[in-house]
Amino acid sequence: MTGAVSVRTVGRLPSGETISAVELSNDCMTVTLLDLGATLWTLMPSGHPSAAGVTLAHRDPVAYAVNRPYLGCTVGPVANRIGGSSFSIDGHRHDLISNEGKHHLHGGPTGFGQRRWAFETDPVETAVHFRLHRFDGEGGYPGNLDVEVVWTLQANRLRFAWSASADRATPVSLANHTYWNLAGTGTIEDHHLRLNADGVVDVDKQLIPTGILRPTRSSRFDLADGPRIGDAVRRIGLDGIDHCYALSPGTQVGLYDPRTGQHLTVETSLPGVQVYTGHQLDGSPEQGGFAPMAGLCLETQFFPDAVNRSSFMSPLVLPNEIVHHWTNYTFH
Repeated sequence: MTGAVSVRTVGRLPSGETISAVELSNDCMTVTLLDLGATLWTLMPSGHPSAAGVTLAHRDPVAYAVNRPYLGCTVGPVANRIGGSSFSIDGHRHDLISNEGKHHLHGGPTGFGQRRWAFETDPVETAVHFRLHRFDGEGGYPGNLDVEVVWTLQANRLRFAWSASADRATPVSLANHTYWNLAGTGTIEDHHLRLNADGVVDVDKQLIPTGILRPTRSSRFDLADGPRIGDAVRRIGLDGIDHCYALSPGTQVGLYDPRTGQHLTVETSLPGVQVYTGHQLDGSPEQGGFAPMAGLCLETQFFPDAVNRSSFMSPLVLPNEIVHHWTNYTFH
């Protein structure tokens, strides 16, 4: 199946820098990405009934320079939370900038989701390569770090792949923060989410992991039977779901909207997926103007606070190594 790639300027930041949009398209879908945040801006499956597509998006690309709900952007260098905004490597403590109470979330105020990435397109592969360099000590993180994010359109599949290398040991866990709504309108409460997980990361009241994996089978967090999301939230007994599920190799995450019949299957090389039901969206301009539960995030990543938890898979990138990970989003 042949595809097409095009680039256009869609906005200008107060600094005078332009914002570019890269469009990948084929017979199955049209995907638009921004160099600001290596962001998945819009995704329109062919024949979908909603003109809005299946992602929540700011209408004005300049809004991605702040983007408090992290709509569609690539968060990092470490996705999710680092407890106490600090970690130690080889006995040396590194203090980060707190941006969620006393904790550090999604790379903090210098995170990758609000940065402009250099990019080049690949018309042969129907792909775009985004690249970013972080200097040693930036945001409190050690090491000069080079990361690359590659978005590739392959028939009915969109592939998100990232790689990282550094000159000092440093944690890296990039994640895409797209909010999915397969109906293109309303909330995701009537969507069904199927996830046959090994367990769920136990967290305290501030959503910081305790270091324990709780079994999910037959628990209130069990999503193996593909429940309606609204019912699952009520069963869990919280305002919404904001938890990291542990995945076995080959595990698939399935999202289904009965109104449109649209399916999304997510597969990844990473050990976890943060399921966030968007319940903290409040309709305000700061939250993109979207109502609570207008979209669902499926953020594939290392476990939150893994850099501080020896029982979790390590997110460290060591000198002289290149780390690669991928996530596939397949629509059917």
